[in-house]
Amino acid sequence: MPPRTLLLYAQDNRGLGHVTRALTIAGRVLQAYPDLVAYIATKSALGGSVTLPERCDYIKLPARLPLAGAGGDDEDDAAERQRFRDIRSRLLLAAAQGLAPDLVLVDHEPLGSAGEFREGLYALKARHPATRFVFGLRDIMDQPAATCAQWRELGVYDALAELYDGIAVFGSPTLYDVADAYAIPPAVRPKLHYCGYIVRDCATVAGQRPALRRELGVPDSASLVLATAGSGSDGYAVLDAAVAAVGRLQARRSDVRAVVVTGPFMPAAERAALERRATPTCRIVPRADTLRLLAAADAVVSMGGYNSVCEALALGRPLVVVPRATRKVEQAIRAALLAERGLVQCVHPHDLDPALLADALEWALACDRAAHARRVREIIPSFDGAARLTAYLARWLGGGEAD
Repeated sequence: MPPRTLLLYAQDNRGLGHVTRALTIAGRVLQAYPDLVAYIATKSALGGSVTLPERCDYIKLPARLPLAGAGGDDEDDAAERQRFRDIRSRLLLAAAQGLAPDLVLVDHEPLGSAGEFREGLYALKARHPATRFVFGLRDIMDQPAATCAQWRELGVYDALAELYDGIAVFGSPTLYDVADAYAIPPAVRPKLHYCGYIVRDCATVAGQRPALRRELGVPDSASLVLATAGSGSDGYAVLDAAVAAVGRLQARRSDVRAVVVTGPFMPAAERAALERRATPTCRIVPRADTLRLLAAADAVVSMGGYNSVCEALALGRPLVVVPRATRKVEQAIRAALLAERGLVQCVHPHDLDPALLADALEWALACDRAAHARRVREIIPSFDGAARLTAYLARWLGGGEAD
């Protein structure tokens, strides 16, 4: 019998957040269904940054690559963006119809970025009526009013009603109620299923803390700070302040060590500027397995991305969040919700200052880790979203361990 097929769409460009979540999901689902293969369609330049699960491949969608310092007016820029959307739309249509997947899981953008997957999804549904469609909704998208307006403009509410068989929410209603936030119509709400937060398998690093710290050369008596900015594409300001904050902490206490991960997509000049400030007690590395570093760390400073925050919480690590400063406020909303519950300290990017960040890290280092982990579990009971999602998908995939 030919294998069954799962097609995942991961909306990413300069980041790795969505595609990392897609890989976590694919690995868990493929483990449960040995007769399944998976394909991930994404703009993200995976390169050597990730390892694909067995029986999983990816479809690289082209991203526009403007030349540094290139001119052009806004009209030209918009036309180029639309040209690449059209290219991706045609590729997605061909991939969807050619693969004829049994199940399609679309992450974050119900019709693809700016609607680029709309034609492919509807054409697939028309040609292969047996295919099932699930929308994977990260709990916090953006300011609710902005998300609702965008969804109305793109026709998302129609797609939720007519195209999708299920809506898997990657979050918890106790923290963020997506039905009310995004004005999900009453007729669609029965499709909502909260799966909890999806993180990589923390069991792989459970119990390894002493060995990991020895591997890093961190004495038992030392306090280890981890600073990370995801892919690093726009994380320089946060890590620049983090390095300075660590220097201030080390002037106060000799036991502080730090590892700063720039990320694979940080511009070379910015990475080099940070690397020049490395010391024997403050290492700067371009990439690392952050899950292992989180297990070894005593305190963490990061931006407010879903994966970074959820993994730190899942491992019970006290966290200082500096949310991304863009027109999208998803990270700021996440940081504020968690700060209100005492789970993180939030430093607003407009107030980013080494002294302020050092004070926040003092809070993190002073936390009782066991008590902090208990507090996290009281508010977020589990982080087994990938397993819960796999069980949810059994409605359409059947069989497997989910039965």
